Amino acid sequence: MQTIHPNEARRRRLLRLGLTLLGAVHLGATPAAEITAHHERMVRYHGRMDANVPDGAIVFIGDSLVQGLCTDAVAFPSVNFGIGGDTTAGVLARLPRYQCLRRASVIVLAVGVNDLMFRRNDEIVRNFRRILAALPPERPVVWSAVLPVNRALYQGPVSVNNERIRALNASLQAVCAADSRCVWVEVPARLMAPDGDLAAGLQDGDGIHLNGAGNEIWIARLRTAVDRFRSAQSAAPPRSH
Repeated sequence: MQTIHPNEARRRRLLRLGLTLLGAVHLGATPAAEITAHHERMVRYHGRMDANVPDGAIVFIGDSLVQGLCTDAVAFPSVNFGIGGDTTAGVLARLPRYQCLRRASVIVLAVGVNDLMFRRNDEIVRNFRRILAALPPERPVVWSAVLPVNRALYQGPVSVNNERIRALNASLQAVCAADSRCVWVEVPARLMAPDGDLAAGLQDGDGIHLNGAGNEIWIARLRTAVDRFRSAQSAAPPRSH
């Protein structure tokens, strides 16, 4: 069996992490590029799905945390439009492609951690306002807080840190609270260690992505928020035509 030097093992881990965060899984990717060929390819795949999304589906939009999520465990039927490495700028670029948003019963948003590598918090908040403005005005929105990282395990850029994430979440929550369509989903306390980091036992080895147990906790919190809207929709009188 080949023995890998610890420095080489660390280099490989960092390379894998960088590819995951930036979505740069193709050979021609530019590491600093925000919208990569991988992103464009995924949007084309989503376009093939869009017309077949059933009426009343729950539409999930986000980054790799969403892409790796079993969205049907939150609510059924659902469609997963997560793209690894995505940012608010990437979401804004692809929203016009999703005609199914007009037919969705709830739209779930979970994006923002990758933005910390590209822009200031106030710029991220401005993009979130633009996202809300671009969504169909009659569609409810479940908006997940940006999840923390585990500082001991996360090897990415220093601009991605929990102090910034906490400040960003406070600003984003205020934006959500000002929009009657929006329900804010706090970071579940069970995902966090006492110091506010992502709990080591609930991440997948890189300090930023959830493992199965972590996803189960997040799914339960998202389901509660989605069910709130679906219950209200079920209780509403039918519209006249």
